[in-house]
Amino acid sequence: MRFRTSRRRAQSASLAITLSALAGAPSASAYQLFDSGGFSANANLNLRMGFRHGEEINFGKGALAGFGQIFRSTGEKSRNDLEVAAKPFLGLKYQLDGSELYSGVSVVGATTTLDGELSGQMARSGDRVLKTDHAYLGWRNKTFDLSFGAQEFSVGDGLIIGDGNFNQGHDNGQYWTGAFGAWRNTGILKINTSPIRADLYWLRTDADLGGSDVVGINVENSSIERFGRLGLMYFEIVGDNNKGLAQGVGFKGMKAMGVRGADLHLPGHPEFKIYGEYVYEGGRSELTGIPNDGAAWYVEPAYEFESLPWKPRLHYRYSHFSGDTAGTRDNEEYRGMFFTIFRRDWDTWYQGEIAGEFHLFCENQETHMIKLKAHPAEKWAVAGLYFHNELDTPQYFGIPVRSTDWSDEVNFYVEYVPNQQFYGYAGVAWSTPDGAAKEIFGKEDQLVLELYLSYTFQ
Repeated sequence: MRFRTSRRRAQSASLAITLSALAGAPSASAYQLFDSGGFSANANLNLRMGFRHGEEINFGKGALAGFGQIFRSTGEKSRNDLEVAAKPFLGLKYQLDGSELYSGVSVVGATTTLDGELSGQMARSGDRVLKTDHAYLGWRNKTFDLSFGAQEFSVGDGLIIGDGNFNQGHDNGQYWTGAFGAWRNTGILKINTSPIRADLYWLRTDADLGGSDVVGINVENSSIERFGRLGLMYFEIVGDNNKGLAQGVGFKGMKAMGVRGADLHLPGHPEFKIYGEYVYEGGRSELTGIPNDGAAWYVEPAYEFESLPWKPRLHYRYSHFSGDTAGTRDNEEYRGMFFTIFRRDWDTWYQGEIAGEFHLFCENQETHMIKLKAHPAEKWAVAGLYFHNELDTPQYFGIPVRSTDWSDEVNFYVEYVPNQQFYGYAGVAWSTPDGAAKEIFGKEDQLVLELYLSYTFQ
């Protein structure tokens, strides 16, 4: 039992490190370039490739002509998408008496080729970019960690504060590979005390998310060993440029608060855990003058069958993201804004390789998910997922529909993680449109095949 538990923890740690790297974070380890007199330098190079093939794209309507062009189709019902990226990272540290200075910088070179991103919304063939992702400087000791610049930061599993870079093709060269992960600018103070720790933060998003300025606080318990983690969060959006994907939305003036739990379990029973979060969005849009009154929440119990071969883990998740109610003066639609991916697995927070990547973006959405994941061998994982998606209110990004039923989707994937350097993923997704999706797009079942490879030289 002790060996199996240690092996499972090693598998989880390896996968967590790899997923963190996929999300754009510098690798947990790197090649040491220099270490002398308290000064050290390390570096790594991450290469990633994502290939996808789609049939009956957008339920048979075909690839769209661009973001927001729901009614304009290119007519391409079948597409191949190849995205590649290279990301070198350099980290520096200087040891002081009881503390250290640190900094890091990364550069991304990325491009999208073949037919372009499958849905037609996020990246076109020929999109390419070469620019920085991380560029930060900080100081830390055992209690305080103060940093500034372009870096990653998330609260909880990234439901609302996760990623300030949307990875849209015209700015970032690609979409699905997620090569960019850093907020464009930050000021973050982490206070690591016990039993409570806190984060004070100012964050600025990229232009696709409106160049929004987010100011907030996060408070949570320091240790999760006994019963898990509980947290409270509050933030305000104090500025934006009202451009990119946020144009016409007006994030400035929003105030949000939330409570969450992660890895919640009874002492002595780590096989059963519960995850959950509730977020309320209030305040008033300074662009439109309309009050915000949106909310989102989810609950996700999970159970690991330790006595069975492959140690399967079963998850069920219900998530609710409010939609705007017709005939009211308030905006009840929850804005997904800055959610991220890879924090716990592929399904946080892009829920489904078709619905989550193409159509529903944690707004006006109700989703039931059932997931079964197992490890047939030390370096392998397999998973099957089912999603039932509905709209909360009968409209799709402001377009009225008669039904709130959206789609049913099945995903299956295999992961190969031989070490901390390599990650391989192969998956298939199949989705059947329901009433609302048929009104907006088409009536055909959609198929997507996927291959994702990542290797880090370190």
